[in-house]
Amino acid sequence: MVTELAERLMSAEEFLLWESEQAFRHELINGRIIEMTGASRSHNRIVFDLARALEDRLYSKGCEVFAVELGVLVDLLGTYTYPDVTVVCGEQRIRAGVPQESLENPTALFEVLSPSTESRDRNQKREQYLRIPSLQGYFLVAQDEPLIEAFTRDGDEWRSSEFRGLVSSLLFPALDCQIPLSEIYRRVSFADA
Repeated sequence: MVTELAERLMSAEEFLLWESEQAFRHELINGRIIEMTGASRSHNRIVFDLARALEDRLYSKGCEVFAVELGVLVDLLGTYTYPDVTVVCGEQRIRAGVPQESLENPTALFEVLSPSTESRDRNQKREQYLRIPSLQGYFLVAQDEPLIEAFTRDGDEWRSSEFRGLVSSLLFPALDCQIPLSEIYRRVSFADA
């Protein structure tokens, strides 16, 4: 279960100092601290297979893929997250002077949905993420069915699309990337999800 821990709002700078002293990882969404909890086996399998598929396709294009471990400084006013998968292409801008590495210029962010995070991923995080100038795509990945919802930048506009079913492929035109959903979900049994 994800739990809101703080009643008082924190800036991202305050949060990074506070979080560096914590035993467990947290996120900061709109100034509020959110405890991160363990993920299901399906969630972990999807994250691993998605990250591997992205790395295989994007490494030669000068992109690097991170799974869970890299924090993203969305804004200094109060949003700092650990997306399930982060892609950054070109030079990485890492925030200096903070206790842990904080990426400022992600190219694509992926969140694998779970019952405890889906509303936040769909609403607050999406609203914040789509304001990141470098971001070209935000993807919501279901774990109970083969489904990825995509928000991709087209000039100054954001377009939404959906990729459903094991015979379809995730398309990410900004990076000329295509991944069959059967590859992302290859180790997930939907009867167990």
